[in-house]
Amino acid sequence: MGNSQSSIDKIESAVDKGLRIYKLFKEYQNNQEEIHVEDGPEDYHRLRALAGEEAQKRNQFYERSQAAYQAGDGAEAKELSVQGHKHDRAMKHYNQQAADLIFAEKNKGRSPYEIDLHGLFVKEAAEKVDEALKRCEREGQDHLVIIVGKGLHSPDHIAKLKPAITEMVKRYNVSCEPNRPNPGCLYVEFGKGTGDLSWLDRFSSKLDKKMNDECMIM
Repeated sequence: MGNSQSSIDKIESAVDKGLRIYKLFKEYQNNQEEIHVEDGPEDYHRLRALAGEEAQKRNQFYERSQAAYQAGDGAEAKELSVQGHKHDRAMKHYNQQAADLIFAEKNKGRSPYEIDLHGLFVKEAAEKVDEALKRCEREGQDHLVIIVGKGLHSPDHIAKLKPAITEMVKRYNVSCEPNRPNPGCLYVEFGKGTGDLSWLDRFSSKLDKKMNDECMIM
């Protein structure tokens, strides 16, 4: 009886984990925009495509797992959930490779006082910004230009990136000014505090009016 209950608990745990990941992914996908890039390396686009394929397979396995569980087939539900986890790990692996590749390409030879986030998803961009801010603090830099793009490929423009950048700013003693030195850029100065962040809302509403300005679009 004890072993039987233990097996049931393991099955339910595996299925629940798959369902949680699936729900989190759907929520994440709905709030995720990629900073648009058209001229990235061929391997970058290949890796993103592979990640997309793995995501589709993962979602299919999670959906089938949930259906099997609701139909009372716990063993099948667990196996399908395990397969979903494998595709989830593969998707993350391909996306990480793509993110590292495009970031290296876009920032090759670039000044240490600026970073270009084109080609990254918001979560990836936030991680790169966090790394850059830490580096700037260690090296005693007085400013950093973050090229985020103008948001024209996002239905809500900069809105998807706003929470990530806001969190970055709050964790450091910096000020952050939009459209400097060009539209689609954020100018971060160290040692000046966060100041008034209401510009993020104003910045979001104005970006769609700047179709022909210099910085790449998001």
